[in-house]
Order: sequence, then structure tokens, then C-alpha cells
Amino acid sequence: MKHLHKILSVLLLWGVSLTGISPARASETTAADTVVTFRFLPGENMFTRAGNEAELERLYGLIDCHKAEITEGKIPVQVDGYCASLPTAKENLHTAFIRANRVKSELITRKGLKETDFVTANYARAYHNNKDIVVVTLRIPAKTVVEPQPAKEEVKREEPAPQEVTVKKKEEPVSEKQPAANGNVERQPAPVAERLPSEPEQLYRFAVRTNVLYDAMLLPTLGVEWRVNRDLGVKLDGSLSWWGGEHGKVQKIWMLSPEVRWYLLRDKRFYAGVSGNYGEYNVYKYMLGGVLSKDTGYQGKCWNVGLTLGYQLYLSRTFSVDFNLGLGYTRSEYDSYGVTDGVRVYKERNNSKHFWGPTQAGISLVWTIGSK
Repeated sequence: MKHLHKILSVLLLWGVSLTGISPARASETTAADTVVTFRFLPGENMFTRAGNEAELERLYGLIDCHKAEITEGKIPVQVDGYCASLPTAKENLHTAFIRANRVKSELITRKGLKETDFVTANYARAYHNNKDIVVVTLRIPAKTVVEPQPAKEEVKREEPAPQEVTVKKKEEPVSEKQPAANGNVERQPAPVAERLPSEPEQLYRFAVRTNVLYDAMLLPTLGVEWRVNRDLGVKLDGSLSWWGGEHGKVQKIWMLSPEVRWYLLRDKRFYAGVSGNYGEYNVYKYMLGGVLSKDTGYQGKCWNVGLTLGYQLYLSRTFSVDFNLGLGYTRSEYDSYGVTDGVRVYKERNNSKHFWGPTQAGISLVWTIGSK
């Protein structure tokens, strides 16, 4: 019976080795789940806790357990941004970049991590069919502890020599497979980080401008614009010409032109706006008077209101050219006159005219202040 017990013990160990289950594998401890995902709404960049509470708390717990290794640089925090819900690859990559930064800001604010603790990568593609997601990975290496097995050593000491040789031959593949298994657990190369420069929140704060089209018509114009944010701007132009005297050729005009603009599309170069003009005039011959009539002068006031469309052509960080055209309603109240022997002779008094059509036009040289 004693010999039969020994033979059964050897056969049991041999069967365990064939099935790939060794005492070393039985005592191996694997790493905890270290992948945390945060979902975003399509087209949105803000990180919200709604729907992400469980994953956020799990990530907080992992960071608390391994914060010392993270701050020492032994365990980097991998943050991967994925976006595939926007029309172009450039928009997807930019959105993934912003979302990854939102998640990093949350960890920096709440857990005291630093930018150097992160490795960031951004992709214009989906992650396992998820088009709007940020994946945070803590690469915690698995630990393997091999404990000696007293039963196995006892069998080796008491079993006959031929049987001992057979058991050793069967154990050799197990000892070779164990490092390979550990290698598979630890070998997880991190993707190359791809960092993108963030776009400025605001293109410029103030701008000084002159309408060279009006300047060429001897109506000098100077204006300012306050860029409230990337999408909204408020502009005010002032025009003044004071040429000639009371008799003969004259061109005396003053005009104020306020406008509110909404900048459109991604690059914020096109815009649409609401504009108006109010001013008084006295023109006879000269440039503008010659365009209206060769022998009649006009003196009165004018106002209009309408819509504006335009485009800004960027020349450099501080200079651009602004093209715009306004369409709307115009009303003018005026007196018409002629000049005979240096004496003004009125032709019509208290006349008025109104029409729908162009309200303004401009080719303006713009100098921006506070450009980023």
C-alpha cells in the first residue's frame, strides 16, 4: 500500500504538469483592472460627472493606492482621447485633445497630480465602437510569488530514481512557460503620445481699423472693435470730412456707424452682423457731390439700418483686411441747392427719400491689439 500511495502521488503530479497548472501559477496574483473609461456627449467638450460617477470613484481609488509610485514616475497615468463623431479628422483630433485635458484637470485638481505624471495620446477614431470616450490606464505590473510545495519535495525524496527522472522531464516545460507568462503580463508598450497645441480662446481683444474705401473718397474713417469673445464683436466707426467753404465746392460730412458681429465657422473669419449709420452732410461737387450731381448740392441728414456680411483675411498676427457689405433700409431728409455767382440758391426744401438697398461697403485695414 505504501508503494501504491507513492505511485499515485507521482501520477497526480505528472497530470497537473500536463494540464499547465503548477504551484507557481496557483500562487500568482494578477494586477487589478486598471482601465477606466469616461464617456462624452457627441460634439461636447465639457467633462460631466453625470454617468461617470462610478468610473471616477474607481479611478480615485486606484490613484490613492498607487500615488507614491505615480509621483515617483514608476507608474505613469496614460490618458487616451478618442473622437470620431465630427465631420473631419482635424476636428475629431482637436476635440479628443480637449477632452483628455478635461480629465487630466480633474485629477490634478482633486488628487494633486502634476502634468509630468501623465502620458497623453489623442486619436481621430473610435475606441471599441465608442466614438466619444477618454480612456485612463494605470499600468500596474503583476506580481508573482512562488511558494515551495512540501508535498512535492517529500515525493521527490522518497520516490525511486527512475520515477524521479520522469517527473523532472515533465516539469521542464512548466519552468520554461512561467517566465513567458510573466512577460505577457508586463509587456504592454504605451502608445506614442501625440500632443496638439491648443487653440486660443480669443483671437484678439481690441482692433483699430480704417476703411480705405471711404478714405479714397476723401471721407477719412477711423474705427475700433471690442472682441467680447471668439464669437461676438462690437464695432464703432466714425467718419469726418471738412473740405471746402460755404460757397463753391464743399464736402462736409460726419457719420457714426455702430455694428454688432457674430463670427462664424471654425476659423472665425466669416461673420454676420447688424449695423446702422447716422450722420449729416453738405456736399456740392467735390468727389461725393460730383457723383450725385454735377450742378446740384445736397444738405441734410441720413440714417439707415441693415444686415452685414463680411470676411477677414489674416495677413499676420496683428494685421488683417476686412471686406464687408451691408444691405437694408435708408432714409434721408435734405435740401437741394445750386450756386450762382457764389450765391447759394435753394431748389427744394424739406425733401426726403428712402429706399431698400446697400447701406454700407468697406475694405478696411485692421490692426489687432492683444492677439494670441
